[in-house]
Amino acid sequence: MGIHWRAGILLFLFVLSGSGCSPDSREAPEPQLKMYTNPITLADEWGDYGLGDPFVFAYNGEYYLYVSTRDTDSGVKVWRSENLVDWSYEGLCTEEPVTMGAYAPEVRYWNGKFYMYTSPAGQGHYVLESDSPTGPFQVATGNFGRTIDGSTFVDDDGKWYFYYAGTKGIQAAPMTDPLTLAEEEYQTQAYMGGWTEGPTVFKRGGKYYMTYTGNHVFSNGYRVDAAIGDSPLGNFAGFANNPLLLGTEGATVGVGHNSVVRGPDLDTQYMIYHNLEGHGVVGPLRHMNIDRIVWNGERFSVWGPLSGPQPMPALPAFAERFGSDGALKDWESAGSGKWSVNPGEGLLAETEGGEHEGALLLAKPQTQENYTAEFHVQVKEGVSAGAVFSYKDKANYGTVLLDRTAGEIRVEVRRGGKIETTESAVLPKNFDIGQMQNLRLEVQGDNVRIYVQEMQILQLKLPKHAGGGRIGYAAVEAKARYGYVAFSNEVDGSGVQKAYAPLPGVIDAVHYAPTDVQTDTEAITLKPDGGGGYTLADLGAGTTLGYRVNVVDSGGYSLHLRLAPGENGVKGRLLDGGKEIASFEEEAPTGQNGAWRTVSVHGVNLESGLRKWELELEEGTMDLDWIKAGLYTPLEPASDDFEDGNVFGWSRYEGDWSVKDGQLRASSLQPGKILYGDYGWTDYSVEVDLTVPEEGGQAGILIRATEPANGMELNQNRDDFLRGYSIYLEGQHIYLVKHNYNTEPLADVPYAMPLEGEWVHMKVLAEGTHIAVYMEGGDEPVLTFDDRSEEPWLQGKAGLKTGETASRFDRVDIKPAGAQ
Repeated sequence: MGIHWRAGILLFLFVLSGSGCSPDSREAPEPQLKMYTNPITLADEWGDYGLGDPFVFAYNGEYYLYVSTRDTDSGVKVWRSENLVDWSYEGLCTEEPVTMGAYAPEVRYWNGKFYMYTSPAGQGHYVLESDSPTGPFQVATGNFGRTIDGSTFVDDDGKWYFYYAGTKGIQAAPMTDPLTLAEEEYQTQAYMGGWTEGPTVFKRGGKYYMTYTGNHVFSNGYRVDAAIGDSPLGNFAGFANNPLLLGTEGATVGVGHNSVVRGPDLDTQYMIYHNLEGHGVVGPLRHMNIDRIVWNGERFSVWGPLSGPQPMPALPAFAERFGSDGALKDWESAGSGKWSVNPGEGLLAETEGGEHEGALLLAKPQTQENYTAEFHVQVKEGVSAGAVFSYKDKANYGTVLLDRTAGEIRVEVRRGGKIETTESAVLPKNFDIGQMQNLRLEVQGDNVRIYVQEMQILQLKLPKHAGGGRIGYAAVEAKARYGYVAFSNEVDGSGVQKAYAPLPGVIDAVHYAPTDVQTDTEAITLKPDGGGGYTLADLGAGTTLGYRVNVVDSGGYSLHLRLAPGENGVKGRLLDGGKEIASFEEEAPTGQNGAWRTVSVHGVNLESGLRKWELELEEGTMDLDWIKAGLYTPLEPASDDFEDGNVFGWSRYEGDWSVKDGQLRASSLQPGKILYGDYGWTDYSVEVDLTVPEEGGQAGILIRATEPANGMELNQNRDDFLRGYSIYLEGQHIYLVKHNYNTEPLADVPYAMPLEGEWVHMKVLAEGTHIAVYMEGGDEPVLTFDDRSEEPWLQGKAGLKTGETASRFDRVDIKPAGAQ
């Protein structure tokens, strides 16, 4: 099987291989990983209401889940988990009357207290307070308004911010303390062109990130967008690939209102969100979903929404909760001091001595070169306590201490028995070292990033790599209490390289698995892609890239690669467990070297399960952006002249469609959208007779349409709820636009139309990324466009679309691209 491009376009051969194995074939992997499946239901959830607006946060090594309360009930339910999937019900954490219909409760820990923010049936906000994440929470404020879906964020300087839904997007307000909002309000610019709610804000690499949801909870097109900003109060710019999370048909629809939490491996972030299952007795029936967030530079994506089996969130390499005296068997003490375990309090330390005399307690397991470690420390009395990292011996290690007397955090790194590096920072004035606090260390080469309660306080640049070693706790002239401690040999999102990317889906090229290949990964170059992320650059002959994939269903797939061939082209192959499944050979035309192309092969048979792929380059060079896989459906020629008086096989989403006198008709009362075919269709043509639209109206063809929803219902008033291309007539022009729950103009051309209401014939051909429009049976296209963007639409249904006009359609013909 091959793809043949027009003269002047990139010559590309990407062929299916035979069933034989290569000489170096290896068996397909069969990893023994525990799996889970979305959506997640819980036995004690609200009946006929489910788990809407799920919020999960971590405290002292455990996760706590809170969901919206049914409108007819008071109280907020809470569950506890150690792994994000297995949950135990902890009961009602509050029964306060103001929690009648408590919407979107969120909880934040600060200085020994837990603060819950919730909106009673969407009517303003209350704050409730507790000494425990499981309650009881008691009302601490009156109703201070600010609409619905309140969420908090604490910046690195200890300043608090409150986010909530507004009429023109997400609004923000500074907070003077956990219970008090300032009077100012700011428009963050995070807006979805309709009702926008459910904000979540977090910080990474000095940038502020927000996720948010819209437009209506009962719409299949309910979805999640993301934005990035340089300030917590405004100018958030939406991601170029929004929607971030979307599902309109199939097992998971109406996805949204998420929270974001770091997983058990201390490195991977997860998006927790709900899906719509229909109308319950007193509101929407929803359940919870958990999918992985993956990073590429300054941008992230979500491997979801998923409804098939996927591996459980990875656990840390080592963890200890100090639940009994026996916990100390895996630890060794050094220096002066007394260490003990109280099952009700955790680990306790009591030390005395001079300024630099203290006690260390070291875990026996050792980290690798790069790692993330988490600690929980409370300086109850005395001077300082904290963490030990990269401990090799008594002359080579580092400490991070919270100094209660000075109100600061202090880091010391010893090499050869001498202090090589010391740095300190004053902690925010509203931060109480006398309460249990979370420390997180990210050790990566010669960089050490230190966070306290998710605030990045210090970043060290060491003379040499910190390296691996043991971790532990430290105390200097203090009575201290310690909680959960763990480390993972992943850092800064590196866990994605061991994860299994779900297919159908997209794999960023940079997410290769170094441990699965023999290539010298230090020789692989990253290149900025202009959008905050990276591609792989200058991959040469002999390079082998490993990718771990989770194929949800066995069957035929279309594989797509976005690559830029070098000056001598490129030749390579794709293997699954050592068995060749596809090969490609790419020649770059003179003068177009380095230009990005998306190349495809259809009908590749993939086996379900957790697989290990290898992409081998045999000749030439190339840059690589991503690999995409989608279910493939061969297209048999189809036609409809509507003489039977019905629209069987067509799916209507918007508009008033009818069949009369052997014609498909759309009224002018509202925009219309109707689709035909299969989402696995790839290269094909659509031709149709249609009437010239009225002045100001539009009528035309949809190609490669996926994720459709009715955008005109529920007061959303949007006609662009789909992904796909629209080619339409308007005035004396033909337009090509791209839809992704927005409308992006791509190309247009003047065309002399007959009078309104008269018939014309239009044909649209899509091959690869190339789109051509023909009129009145002509052999030459009147409009052509090659979508070289980072996200071309490559598969989907055909359809018809109208706007602001009464239109008629007849003689629809759909053919495979090769049957022209």
